Parts: sequence; structure tokens; C-alpha cells
Amino acid sequence: MAARALGPTRSVVGLARASHPGPVVAVSAAAVGYALAIGCTRREAIRVGLAVSSGQLAIGWQNDWTDAVRDQLAGRRDKPIANGEVTESLVGTASVLAGICCVPASLANGRTGGLTHLAAVLSAASYNAGLKSTPASFVPYAVSFSLLPIFVQLSREDASFPPPWAPVAAGTLGVAAHLLNVLPDSELDRSLGILGLPQRLGREKSLALAGGLLVLSSGLCSFAPRRPDIMGTLSFVASLALGGAAVHAGHTRDDRRAFRFVLVLALFDVAQLVVFSVCSRRRAAVLRDAGTGHEGLQQPLAHRS
Repeated sequence: MAARALGPTRSVVGLARASHPGPVVAVSAAAVGYALAIGCTRREAIRVGLAVSSGQLAIGWQNDWTDAVRDQLAGRRDKPIANGEVTESLVGTASVLAGICCVPASLANGRTGGLTHLAAVLSAASYNAGLKSTPASFVPYAVSFSLLPIFVQLSREDASFPPPWAPVAAGTLGVAAHLLNVLPDSELDRSLGILGLPQRLGREKSLALAGGLLVLSSGLCSFAPRRPDIMGTLSFVASLALGGAAVHAGHTRDDRRAFRFVLVLALFDVAQLVVFSVCSRRRAAVLRDAGTGHEGLQQPLAHRS
């Protein structure tokens, strides 16, 4: 059924669904949150958000566009192109336009930062272009997510590289998201010859690896920017709960929920960084106003290595 015969409203809704709106919102919000946590101005954070959201839209639409034939053959009624909500050509056009918009949106953050973000987008595009069917399917997730905090920090007026824990935490979270995101379609993928790392590992090994990566990512976000304290410990426990809920959902084959828990975990980890950053700045201001030294205060999030 042609999407144009169903009316423009349904086409718009189908186009929005084909963009993978959950990851678009979650990754964009995480990038903006991290920008605020490291002290970016509101204008800088907005520029980061525009670049990341345009890149995420391009990749989301590219994913459904390149998978259109496979989804139609498999009778995927949950996919907008396969069920006739939107045409393949419209999704493809939207992907190309979003990709074009991503170039100036990225470069508006400075040449180095912009090129870093475009490298992350190209890495993600390589997954849809064929790496998803190889044992290296995890590489685009590791690379693209690792480059995200680097891009954000390079977008600042006083650009600098992030502390090493930030890209490591982002990269491990990205690989865990890949392992869990593939679970709902793993059997269908195997039947179609799509044998990425999760399909080759199988469900149990993928869940075990994803769980370990989530623990590592959460531990870095909770303890790397600060000295061990009660707030860091509580944040880590909360992160473990979310990660554990994701893995448990995978074990019970509630795969869609498992991936949603990972998105929530990513936002929670960024939120705790924002709170820590705000509290650190306020404490520094109090100590400065009181005329005391602050040797025991942690260095700002953007500069601690």
C-alpha cells in the first residue's frame, strides 16, 4: 500500500517512527546534558543538540531505508515502510537531507569538533551500510559513542579533550546498547544471513557481555569524576538497578523494554554528571566567597584526567 494513498498525516507519523525517535531523543538529550555538565554555555549546548539530533535522524532513517526490502520480505508490521505508513523513497530522501543538514550543524561547533562529530556519524552509517552483518558490528557503536564526549568538549570555546574515562564510558555503553538492541530481531537476522557479533554470540552470551559493559560504564560515570562518596555510591547502585533491569528484561525476552532501560540508564548517567558538576561549582563559589582554600575540591569535570 502506498503511503501517499493513506494521507499526509499518516506519512508524517510513519516518517517520525522510521527515524527511531527513542534513540534520537535519548542520545541528543545525553549530548546536551554532558555539554551543560562540562560548563558549555546554553548557546554551545544548543549547537551540540542540533548537530547530534540531525546526525541521529540521518542514521535512524538510513537504518529503515537500507532495511526496507528485508523488512517487507519478513512481513515486519512494526516497521513503517513495511506496513505502508511511509514510502521507502520518502525515508531515503529524509535521511539524505538530514545528513546534508548535519554538515553545517556540526561545523557550527568549530572545525575540529565538527569533523569529530561527522566522523562519528560516518562510523554509525557504516553499520547500516554493511558492518551490521559482520563480527565487527560492534565497532561503529564503540567508535561513534566514544567520539560523542570528545566532540562535545571540542565544541567549547576553550576546547579541550575530555578525561579518558568519558569516551570509555560512552563507548562501553554504546556496545551494550548494540547487544541489547539486536535481541528482538536476532532470530530473523540469522535466517537472513545477518550475522553480527550479537547473532554469533547468542542471547545468553550477549546478555552477559552487555551486563558487564553496563557495570563498567556506570562505575566510570559514578566514581571517575569524583572521590568516592555516598552520592557516588548511591548513583552507582541506581545505575546497577537500571542495568540489571535491562539484562533481566532480556532474559525474559522482553527485548524492547531491555533497550529502553539502556536509554534511561544513559540519561541517568548524564544527569548525575550534571548534578555533580553543579554541586562542585556551587561548593567552589562558597569556598571562594569564604576566602578559604579549596585544595580538597575536585577539579572541574571538563579538566580532570
